[in-house]
Amino acid sequence: MLQLVAFGAGRLVLSPMLENSPNPQEVLDLVPKKYVTHSVWPFAGDSETIMGDSKNPGLGYTHLMPTVNMDMTPDGGHHIGIDFNWGHHDEDCGTPLKMIMNGVCVFAADGDWKQLGKIAIFCHRFPDETLLYSRYAHLDSWNVEVGKEYKAGEIIGNMGKSGWDNGFCHLHLDLGKREVFEKHYTGMWADAWYYPHKIPTYYVERFYVDPAKVIEENLRPVRPPRRHFREFYI
Repeated sequence: MLQLVAFGAGRLVLSPMLENSPNPQEVLDLVPKKYVTHSVWPFAGDSETIMGDSKNPGLGYTHLMPTVNMDMTPDGGHHIGIDFNWGHHDEDCGTPLKMIMNGVCVFAADGDWKQLGKIAIFCHRFPDETLLYSRYAHLDSWNVEVGKEYKAGEIIGNMGKSGWDNGFCHLHLDLGKREVFEKHYTGMWADAWYYPHKIPTYYVERFYVDPAKVIEENLRPVRPPRRHFREFYI
């Protein structure tokens, strides 16, 4: 089914309903009113221990890490985004997940047939007007409304393993550029689960950035505790 949807500055385009989803809806072209002011990790923990280690896929993948088959042999692909987890197997299920930066929710739906499962996508607007799109995948559940703005640190859902029942609970988080949004998330062939991991890395870099790098570059500096000095006179 096709319907007319608003897109960009007053333009209308034909876009398909996501009929395979139990809750069909569009990926909306919304820009948050508030700029990104800072970033946070998606849940508590040391960044080196909650991310994949770039060596053992069983601990989760990092951005552009070579991917493997179930028997641990290379499958010719590269991971897009970061896998976050802090436990083993299903210990992470239900972990509350935070917004990594100020942004607006542009999509939330379930798509088990694409292996990313329940996903939520957010648009983030930087002071230089750059737009980036975070995609939270394998969620157990989400706690967001499409069109609503959220602040960095707000809880947006819970970690799960939807779409990948044979795996372990973890958060897959990728960060797309405006071009991936325009070419693959909206329009005539909209697919919010678009995930081209078996393409050259230079092509991946055209559409995606490393979430860990962006988070680290925008972390709010930790201020030292204020000390109060009292002078004593004799």
